[in-house]
Amino acid sequence: MMVIDEQVLADILGLMSQLAGDWEYSGTIGPETRLLGDLGMESLDLVVLGTMIQHRYGRLPFAEYLAEIGQRPVEERDVTVGELVAYVCRHRPTAMAGGPR
Repeated sequence: MMVIDEQVLADILGLMSQLAGDWEYSGTIGPETRLLGDLGMESLDLVVLGTMIQHRYGRLPFAEYLAEIGQRPVEERDVTVGELVAYVCRHRPTAMAGGPR
């Protein structure tokens, strides 16, 4: 089970709400929500969300993350909100510098 930083989760959900106008998803968005399968996000949505996250948290290695996801078997290429939050927590500049998480 992955540990979720509630503040980062709230921040990312807030950023995602700014993009929600294009989605046909009416359920509650939480850590288990899949970005592609549930929300129907497209590659441009992911790029915009990644840019928004980097404006909030600083430079993150998203290109490497997307490449890693692309190497997964097709049925495992979706990402949950919780996985994205965990990724941000691991790679945000304060976490990498040993600062508070």
